[in-house]
Amino acid sequence: MSNLPVVLTKLREVSGKQRMSSDGPGVQRLWEVLRRYRRTRASGVTVDERPGCVYGMLTREQLEGLVAEIEGLKSTLNRIYVSVLLMLVTLVVNTLLERLGAV
Repeated sequence: MSNLPVVLTKLREVSGKQRMSSDGPGVQRLWEVLRRYRRTRASGVTVDERPGCVYGMLTREQLEGLVAEIEGLKSTLNRIYVSVLLMLVTLVVNTLLERLGAV
């Protein structure tokens, strides 16, 4: 059985108190994720689409970030391949023109 109701109850107790301003960015991020987690659980999202826990939300965010980075890398590699191919075509055309005496 999940300990999530117990954890959420304790967080509600803590959130009712004044939070210290010395909380680091990790604590602030956790509160943000917990707020989004509660909204996601309360929304009408189907079970298959929503994460089952806060760790699942964090993992999904990291995975989406990695996917975006990989897509960027793929795009960059495609541009490099096209550039190299165009340079090779230019060299071949230039060599042929030189041999024909056109240049």
